[in-house]
Amino acid sequence: MKTRIALLACFLAGCALTARAPHTAPAPEASRPADALPPLGDAEDVNGRGVTPPITGNCGMERVQHYVGQPRTEVPRSAMPDNYRVVGPDDAMTMDYRPDRLTIRVDEQDVVESMACG
Repeated sequence: MKTRIALLACFLAGCALTARAPHTAPAPEASRPADALPPLGDAEDVNGRGVTPPITGNCGMERVQHYVGQPRTEVPRSAMPDNYRVVGPDDAMTMDYRPDRLTIRVDEQDVVESMACG
């Protein structure tokens, strides 16, 4: 009997916790008009130095970029490098950077969103 009373008390306590009013987020601040943003600074002079391109790796992504926006099944296997992976929106993936691996990101409809080394 004591066990049933204890279980009933725990049950009622849990119901009381969930019956509270839902937490409401504070109202967002009024958005500032574009002219209220701070001005951009002057462009930096590179003094004739070449601009370093971003690190892209050597996975061959340049050869397959024209498949972005197309269904994944339209990418021919012959165009793919030996080392690649396909990652969907809910797929788990490792975060190690491998410059020789092509990572193909697809959306829910299996359409290629991006192709990048890593």
